[in-house]
Amino acid sequence: MFGVHNLDAALSRLLTVGKRPTLVAALYLLGAEAAFLVGTLSDKIFAPFWPPNIVLFGAFLAAPWRRWWIYPVVVFPVHAWAELRVGMAVPQLLVAFVTNVAVAMINASAVRRFLGGPPWLGTPRKASLYILITAAASPAFVAFPGAFVEILGGGPVTNYGTYWTHWFASNSLGAVTLGSAVAAWQGSNRSAFKPLPSHHRAEYILSVVILVVASATAFQFAARLTIGDFMPAFLYAPLPVLLWISVRFGAKGASTAIIIVALVLIIRSLNGSTLFVTQDSETNVLSLQLFIISLAIPILLLSASVDQARDAERSIRKHEELITFVATNANIGFWQLDLATDRLWLSDHGLAMLGLPPEREPSLRTIFKMIHPEDRESIERSMQKAARDGDLRLNEFRCVIPGGGTRWFLARSHPSCNEEGTIVQFSGFFADITTQKALETEAEIQRNEVAHLMRISMLGELSGAITHELNQPLTAILSNAQAAEEILGRSPSDLTEIPGILEDIGREAARASEVIERLRRLMKKSESKRETVDFNALITATLTLLRSETIQRKITVETNLAEELPSVSGDPIQLQQVLLNLIMNACEAMNAVPPERRVVVISTRATAAGIESVIADRGPGLSTEDEKRIFEPFFTTKKHGLGLGLSICTTIIAAHGGRLTLTNNSAGGAMTVICLPKQVGSLKGAVG
Repeated sequence: MFGVHNLDAALSRLLTVGKRPTLVAALYLLGAEAAFLVGTLSDKIFAPFWPPNIVLFGAFLAAPWRRWWIYPVVVFPVHAWAELRVGMAVPQLLVAFVTNVAVAMINASAVRRFLGGPPWLGTPRKASLYILITAAASPAFVAFPGAFVEILGGGPVTNYGTYWTHWFASNSLGAVTLGSAVAAWQGSNRSAFKPLPSHHRAEYILSVVILVVASATAFQFAARLTIGDFMPAFLYAPLPVLLWISVRFGAKGASTAIIIVALVLIIRSLNGSTLFVTQDSETNVLSLQLFIISLAIPILLLSASVDQARDAERSIRKHEELITFVATNANIGFWQLDLATDRLWLSDHGLAMLGLPPEREPSLRTIFKMIHPEDRESIERSMQKAARDGDLRLNEFRCVIPGGGTRWFLARSHPSCNEEGTIVQFSGFFADITTQKALETEAEIQRNEVAHLMRISMLGELSGAITHELNQPLTAILSNAQAAEEILGRSPSDLTEIPGILEDIGREAARASEVIERLRRLMKKSESKRETVDFNALITATLTLLRSETIQRKITVETNLAEELPSVSGDPIQLQQVLLNLIMNACEAMNAVPPERRVVVISTRATAAGIESVIADRGPGLSTEDEKRIFEPFFTTKKHGLGLGLSICTTIIAAHGGRLTLTNNSAGGAMTVICLPKQVGSLKGAVG
C-alpha cells in the first residue's frame, strides 16, 4: 500500500526538485524582458546581449547531466510567450530557442569537460579556456544558425555576415559579463559566500561606488567629445578602479565590476548621445559590445591570476602552519645558512629551542659558541666534509642553552648548489633528543646490569671448573712448600733443591693470581672502556678459564688462530663475556653427542675490514624456525635458559661496530661468526 506518508514524501521531493527549474524559468523570463526593455527605451540601441542564455548556462553548469533536459522543457513556454508578445514569428522563435539552448549547453559542457572543476575562473589557464570556449568558439559556431533568425524575420540574405556578427558579439559579451559572474560565484566553495569582514565589505562597497561615479562621469564627458579629442582617455578612466577591484577581490569582484561598467555604459547610451560613432544603431551597439569585451577579457585574466596567487599563498600559509605545528610538537627547528654572506636563518621554534629571542637573528659564530666544547670540533669537521663532498650529514651534539643547561640535538644538513655546481647554501633541521638520550642512558644502565648479572650467573655455573682451576696451583704450592720443609728438616740439609722449589711456588702462585684476576675483572661492574685488544690472546685466556669445564665435559677444543691478526678496539671484558657465552653454548649443544665427536673448533682470520672469528660445534644444529628467532630476547633452545645470552652478545658486538651471526654448519652442527672492525670510533650503546 502506497500510504499517505509515502505520498507526502513523494510530493515533497517533487516540489524540491521543481524549485530550481521554476526559478530558472522565472529568471529566463526576467532576462528576456530586460533585453526587450532596452530595445524599447531608445531607437539608438538594442540589447547588446541576451541574458536568458546566461540563465540556462548557469543552470546547466550547476545541474547534473541527467537533469539537463528539464530546463529546456521548462523555459520553452516562457521563451515562446516572451517572443510572441513582441511579434516574433514561430519559425524565428524556434530557431532562436534552439540557438539559446545550444550555446548554453555547449558552453556548460565544454567548461565542465575542459576546466576540470570549480573554481571555473581560479587560474589564468582556466580563465583563458573559459574565454576561448564561451566568448569565441561557442558563439562563433552558434552564430551560423542564429543569423537565420533575422533572415526569417525579413532581413536580406546578403546581410548574413552582419547578422552572424550580431549573434556572435551578443553571446560573446554575455559570456564575459553575466556569464563570468555566474562562473566565478557558482564555482566558489561555500566559504566564498560567507559575509566579508566589515572592513572588506566597506572597502568593496566604496570601490563599487567609486567605479559607478568614475564610469558615469567618464562616459558623460566622452559622449561630448569627438574621436580626435581625449575620448579614449575618458573611456578608460574606470580602468584603474577595475584593476584595484580585480587585485583586491579576485574573479568574483572583477566579474561583478564588469557588469557594473556594462550597465553604466548601456544606461549612458540609452539616455544620451552615443559614445563611439554617429552612424546607425547597429554599428553603435557593435562598438559598445567590442569595447566591453576588450575591457573585460584582460580584467578577467588578471583577476584569475590574482586568485591563483592568493590560493597559492593560502596553501603555502596552511602548509607553513601545519609544518610549524608539527615542528613545534615534534620539537624540531629549521635552519638555513648562506655561505656567501654567512647569514644564518632559524625558525621561530628553532630559536626558542636554543633559548634565543624570536626577534634576534643569530650569527654562525653565536651558534658555534653554544655547541659543547667537546662536540664543536667534530661538527666543524663534519660541515667541512659536507661542503667538500656535497652530501647529507647527520650529527649528534650538545648545546649549552642560556639558563637551560645542556641539551642534546640531532641535526641534518643538506648542501644546495648553484648552476656551476658550487655549494652556496646549507639547510636542514635539528631536533631536541635530550629525552631520547636520557632514555638511552637509562636503557644502557639496565643493559649493563643485565650483562653483569649474566656474567655472574655464568661464573656461578663455572664455579666447579674455576675451583678446580684454582685448586691445581694451590695444591702445587702446598706440595712444594711441604717438600721444602722436609729438605730443611734434614741434617745435614741439601739446599740445592730449594731454589727450584721456590721457583715452582712462584709460578703456581702467579697462575692462581691470574685466575683470580680474571674472575675479579669478570665479576666487577664497571663502565665500558675502550682499549687495544689482541683477539687471539683473548681467546687463549678464555680457553684457559674454561679448561677444567671442557675437560669435565670431555670436549676437545681445536684452535686455528691466524698469525699477525690485526688488533681491534674494544672493551676486553665485554668481548670475553661474548667468547665465554658462545663457547659455553657450543659445549652445551653437544651434551647428547658421543664424547669422541665433542669437538669445538675456534679459528680467526684477517679480513679487509678487520677480523673474523668462527666458533663451530658438532651438535645437532638449528631448526629453520630456531635459526630465524635465535637472537630474539627471551627466546632459547636450552631447557633452563633465559634467552638473554645471545641477545646481549649481539648488542655487545654491535656496540663495537661488528656483526654476530649464527647459522648451521655445512659439515654438521652450528657455527657462530664474529666480525669486528679494525678501528671503532666509540662504543655507542655498549654494555658492561
